[in-house]
Amino acid sequence: MAWRYALDEIARAIDAPPAGVDRHVQSVSTDTRTLRPGDLFFALRGEHFDGDRFAADAFARGAVAAVTHSPHDGGPCLIVKDALAALQQFATYHRRRCAIPVIALTGSCGKTSTKDLIASLLATRYRVVKTLGNLNNEIGCPLSVLRIDGETDCAVIEMGANHSGEIARLCEIALPTEAAITLIAPAHLEGFGTIEKVAHAKAEILGASPPPKVFYANADDPFCMQIAQAFPGEKVLFGQRGDVALESFTWEAPGEARLHVRPIGDLLLPLGCRAHAQNVLLAIAVGLRHGIVDFEAPLRAACATATRFKRLQIGPLDVIDDTYNANPASMAASLSALKEWPREGARIAALGDMFELGEAAAPLHREVGEAAARAGVTHLFAAGGHAHDMIAAAQAAGAPHAEVLDSHQAIADAIHAVASPGDLLLVKGSRGMRMERVIQALQDKYAPETPCDSPHSPGREAPLNP
Repeated sequence: MAWRYALDEIARAIDAPPAGVDRHVQSVSTDTRTLRPGDLFFALRGEHFDGDRFAADAFARGAVAAVTHSPHDGGPCLIVKDALAALQQFATYHRRRCAIPVIALTGSCGKTSTKDLIASLLATRYRVVKTLGNLNNEIGCPLSVLRIDGETDCAVIEMGANHSGEIARLCEIALPTEAAITLIAPAHLEGFGTIEKVAHAKAEILGASPPPKVFYANADDPFCMQIAQAFPGEKVLFGQRGDVALESFTWEAPGEARLHVRPIGDLLLPLGCRAHAQNVLLAIAVGLRHGIVDFEAPLRAACATATRFKRLQIGPLDVIDDTYNANPASMAASLSALKEWPREGARIAALGDMFELGEAAAPLHREVGEAAARAGVTHLFAAGGHAHDMIAAAQAAGAPHAEVLDSHQAIADAIHAVASPGDLLLVKGSRGMRMERVIQALQDKYAPETPCDSPHSPGREAPLNP
């Protein structure tokens, strides 16, 4: 049963003057492109947009009312100083009226994948609301909370941050009853400064009032264990040891791994790399605590729809598309997977910069170059402002061929020139590097199209190395 609030009740919740009309709301929207008739439209403002400009469009599309910064024709408006703060206030008000378990999840890597694994398991027994995609910020979190209704049994809310205090604010909205941290690694150092400050920020997930009753802690991560030691509530450990432990991991075939997990036994799962097993362990830990008994089928289904670590066949190449994003920990995991992949053939890597690393950027990119050499990469092609750091370190560590290139097309051309049947290619970089364009360029080379027909014809590319 959907929730239903009178417009004047919402006005009180967000500290807005009453609208003076007898209308009710059952859902919200922040985007007129997806707004449905009957929605309450929140006119968010940002550096490059002003939601008030779309108030008329919202009413034309059937919005029952709008939360805006000034009055508008077309329908009732709840006038506030900050529509985002109002959205968060309303979500907090709504959450306090929903007595359900909320599992909050954060970490430097694996948040979205693990959230999907947890939700897939819980959905075998419960009606679950989960964060859509990776909408894990100050907008996505309240929107996720406002999808909880009278039929929801539990929710899985992903929380991201690149500055201290952000997760604490999200916890004020979501009021988690359980919390988990996947792992803590160097990420968003531009905002945090040090990994110790990253750990402190992730620990905010336990600071809600009231605090979560349960903390799922990565037993293999020293920072997570320090946080667990200070947590007074129930602790569930997962990792190589603990309550849910990985006792063995073997590749049955490329992309198919067999895990023996205590206490549930064997699982055959379509995993991209060994590091993803940690996400599975956390999901199992949550599932066990909530009475789940069927694991393999829902986990397989969730793994099959993952957007990370996708496998493609392009010409003679077996391609690992891990272009979604990158930080030092995920780079290390992907290069380890490249080394371990159960297939003969050369290992080739096309790597882009990792963003938001601040003063640690140069040494962390050098570590990636060294890791590529240790992984047996025969041809490393790098792009970005720190490509020279990566390549110099790879060369010093003995990589047979390591080269800086200045465009996606140049990288694709270089790969095409050396690729042979059976070779394995990893493509990865931060989101802003758009490394998927390397894959698109390779697809075009192996399946030529006329320029006017090609969906990926980029024209003349700007250099990737500023």
